[in-house]
Amino acid sequence: MLTWLKPASDAAHPMADPRSARQVLVSLPHGSPATALEILSRHLDSVREAEGLTAARAFEIIDEIDRAAKVFQKPLTREFLDAPPQNPAAATRIAHITGTYWHCLARAYRMMLEMYETGDPTAQALKPRLALIAARALRAFNLQLKWQLLRYAPLEPALWGSLARVYEVAERNGVAGADVEIYAGPWGVSTVRREMLKAMMLAVSSTDALKKPQIEVVERLCAQYSEFFELRAEPAPGVHFRFDLDADQAPARASTRGGTGRTVRYFGPSGAASHLRELAQEIRKSGVVPIEVNLGGVYPARDVVFVLEHLAHYWSPIPPARREKRRGTEERVEVVHGFDNLIAAIDADEFGWDFDVSRLEDWHLEDESPAGFGALVPAGRSDWISPGELVGLRYLDEGVAWAVGVVRRVNLLDRTRRRVGLELLSRGGNRVVLNELLSDGSPDPSPTASVDALLLHSPADNTIGRLTVQIALKPSRFDLRDSYGLMLYGMDYLLVPKGIVESGEDYVIAEYRVLVRSSD
Repeated sequence: MLTWLKPASDAAHPMADPRSARQVLVSLPHGSPATALEILSRHLDSVREAEGLTAARAFEIIDEIDRAAKVFQKPLTREFLDAPPQNPAAATRIAHITGTYWHCLARAYRMMLEMYETGDPTAQALKPRLALIAARALRAFNLQLKWQLLRYAPLEPALWGSLARVYEVAERNGVAGADVEIYAGPWGVSTVRREMLKAMMLAVSSTDALKKPQIEVVERLCAQYSEFFELRAEPAPGVHFRFDLDADQAPARASTRGGTGRTVRYFGPSGAASHLRELAQEIRKSGVVPIEVNLGGVYPARDVVFVLEHLAHYWSPIPPARREKRRGTEERVEVVHGFDNLIAAIDADEFGWDFDVSRLEDWHLEDESPAGFGALVPAGRSDWISPGELVGLRYLDEGVAWAVGVVRRVNLLDRTRRRVGLELLSRGGNRVVLNELLSDGSPDPSPTASVDALLLHSPADNTIGRLTVQIALKPSRFDLRDSYGLMLYGMDYLLVPKGIVESGEDYVIAEYRVLVRSSD
């Protein structure tokens, strides 16, 4: 039975009276944003269960909670994105609390639409606000979606069913394209259609291949350039994705599902694609992100360009194809992650030193190719996994050298398993010591001038004989202006940096030009 149709003489909600509502909001623990959001989520749920609330008062309470929560969201997002890799539990808690809040807010606004649609007599006064309520509901569902993506969680069918129901209400009432100020501020004006497009374009952006801050950038770019996205009843140039309002399924490329019908909508980046190409060119040229591009924070220009190039690939009419065909396998590998652990594991193999076996994880490979692997990974200990993480792996039954790879994709299948895609960078590596150089080119004798590094093997297995090599080292020890000396196999080499091949939180893989130095 719908709770708002239950007869009651008094409204049973702690915020039913405006004075008590103010008291609830003032008493929120402002020093603990996570706790405050948990409290507000409970109040949103209680609005849905409260008896005796008129639709108008229920909307006012939801609006008050919505506005009060904004002060807590930005610091929590920043804390989540900046959380150290060694403390994944804290990031997981923030993601759960924040995602739950957006879920509760979206359901609360959807309830307002349901009250109107089912003929609740107190809800007819909401008619002038239908576009506002629907747009806020979709924005909240979109942010719930973002937090699922930040956790690399699967997209739930129920979420898409909810988005579709809200959009259908707006279309049916003729308000899907109406401009509405969703919230006060320079970015507050939108339409229900644009809010729907933001969520759908975010969903088709292949964010499982991006680091968490990069996912945040994608969501912001979708928001800012949504005015150029297009939604229509049939496919067209720049409109090559598909969504069925009646299927409770995530949007996908139009080519992957046939048929048309009354409930099918086609969408795509349309004019946004050219704007993003121009933005990428501008950032490459200037080295800075234009101030008018609202990303919600400061991000390195290199990362923003990477995201723009990623979107250009995955929003294009033809998706990028896998470089190599993979074959099925049931091999088991042991894995270490992080630069320091990989160096320690290689040292243990080479010199017989002790190695903390608790750092090892046992993974099951599903498929492999010369370029990489797909693996099933138990959740729990593997909370550290995200795209860009450096890993070492070797087959359990062969005792071969440690291969070096990078996590490229992450999908959380359920509470116990993740699917991980790895790109193989090298079939092996040697731990080496690089020498900082003095101004005359001689090695710096200072103890702090020695740099631990990992020399990656080339496919031809004659790494140091090549004109260039790839070397992994700590980010703090790489500078494009600094060359290094390297003594290896009795030879003295000069390594001149050419550029960065790959980088992460705790490593840089750089390409160096190799010169043999004279012994004179």
